[in-house]
Amino acid sequence: MSLPEKYNSSEMERILQRALAKRKQDGNVSHEQLIEVGRELGLSEQELSIAIAEEMRYGALDEAKEEVIEKRRSQWRRHLGWYVGVCSMLAGLNLMQEDGRLTWALATMFGWGVGVTIDTISTFFPNEKKLNKAARKLLRKREKNEGFDN
Repeated sequence: MSLPEKYNSSEMERILQRALAKRKQDGNVSHEQLIEVGRELGLSEQELSIAIAEEMRYGALDEAKEEVIEKRRSQWRRHLGWYVGVCSMLAGLNLMQEDGRLTWALATMFGWGVGVTIDTISTFFPNEKKLNKAARKLLRKREKNEGFDN
């Protein structure tokens, strides 16, 4: 297998992330090491300083957003599980009582189904403003809890 002469920036980023993830040490890189790697990649110290400042400012928010999204998806899975389980039980009871016809259980299935649909939309297509607000709230909560740990 021959290796390419050049890599685009997304390939370079993925390769470096893989290499750092497989690193046997603690996985941390010192500021000096980061500056050295940046210089080897042709980045100026000013470009690196700006990128570091942006990461310090926005990195925690991005991680908090991902955590909020994962929590919402977990809640959605739980909600869907309850919906399927309870609606199955109601349908079974309805079928036994009404000689094999679904009647009153349909209203519950439909009403709750609307709720599950709305929950699905808000979970998988989140409003960016609400997502940012939830992420900031999570970060404030963490900061407050860190204050109690000291």
